[in-house]
Amino acid sequence: MPPTPRGLKPADTSRELATVGKRATLLRELDALIADRRRAAVLALALPSNAAPPVRNEILGRIRHFIRQDDLLCVLDATSLVIVLRDVNDRSGAIGAAQRLFQRSSLLQILGASRGGAMAAFGIVMLPSDLPQSSSVLLRAQQAARYALRTRARWVCWSDAPDDFDGKLVSREDSLVTEVMQGLDRGEFELFYQPQLETGTGRLRGMEALLRWNRRGELVMPNDFVPEVEAAGLSTVLGAWVLRRACEQLARWQEEGVFCSQVAVNLSAEQLRSDLPDVVSAVLREYDVEPGRLEIELTESGEIADHDAAIDITRRIHEMGVRFSLDDFGSGYSNFLRLRVAPFTAVKLDRQFVAGMLHNVYDKEMLRTVIQFCQSVDIRTIAEGVETAQQLEALKALGCDAWQGFLCSPPMASDEAADFLRRF
Repeated sequence: MPPTPRGLKPADTSRELATVGKRATLLRELDALIADRRRAAVLALALPSNAAPPVRNEILGRIRHFIRQDDLLCVLDATSLVIVLRDVNDRSGAIGAAQRLFQRSSLLQILGASRGGAMAAFGIVMLPSDLPQSSSVLLRAQQAARYALRTRARWVCWSDAPDDFDGKLVSREDSLVTEVMQGLDRGEFELFYQPQLETGTGRLRGMEALLRWNRRGELVMPNDFVPEVEAAGLSTVLGAWVLRRACEQLARWQEEGVFCSQVAVNLSAEQLRSDLPDVVSAVLREYDVEPGRLEIELTESGEIADHDAAIDITRRIHEMGVRFSLDDFGSGYSNFLRLRVAPFTAVKLDRQFVAGMLHNVYDKEMLRTVIQFCQSVDIRTIAEGVETAQQLEALKALGCDAWQGFLCSPPMASDEAADFLRRF
């Protein structure tokens, strides 16, 4: 790991550049670095023009907490700022610093990418450079940042040569993650809905919202892109989009006279961040959705770093009236101790156990153990992936409370789901 970011430790705010003459001060510092042929990374951060002043201020405030004392932070104007990271040895160190700033500052979520706004983006110029003037370094970093912003990349690095613009872009983030972000802009994502039924009465419990991506004419399942998005620290963007779209759909169905008692949305445990309660509250208010009609399914794709913080976040959301369920119980990091992380009212039984329960004693006894435990602590159980009548009868015998799967219906587009709700 290069020494540059050094964890991007909090800064002494007294080192921040003065408001008056800040650009001039920055240029003098850059001139000194250029003259001494010192190693450094110049990161220009471009913000969307539609970012409201309070949002920009919050972004700046968060970034300040992750800049070292000997680095520089300069606000150029309402939509851009520059960070100079001293003693950066190579481009990978600068890119790593940019990545960490995105993840730790939650920039994308703050900017409300799920509302259709553009994301923030970094332009990177490395020193020493053949550029003779600090103003040229600054200009190239800003141009790279604006290019990254337009193309929905999180960062673009610019080299000294050649003259054509594309040639100067020595490296650009061009991954599946970037495609996902561009897909959000282009409206390529949609939610499908699968019914959840009560096992005993057959009544509709609600709908689960399932994310789908219409990528180049092909319907792509979440397992094919969500892991990479999570690894990049950007699952908050997709999660916020799903949350918003599901509540919007509930409100639209209600306007059309179609009743759906609740919708469940999937969020990963990684998304349990301090601002999640505010995001949930704002979306519920915007679409006038009763909190009790929203259920958050927490998936266990990764370890929870701070259990105390997760407990506090889920408690605050639960106090609004929102319900929690634990998804895919029995796989990944899921275990009985994890049930203490949130005030869960339901547990989703992993489809792998349902698929094997009729032929595998282990799978059947695993389901029996989980169901009996949940009954003892007043937590409902929901079986996933029910495809046959025999599986449903076996789940009834075990005491499972609810189920979903192809036996009832595959996931449906919103119009099909509305027709299903009208008929049910």
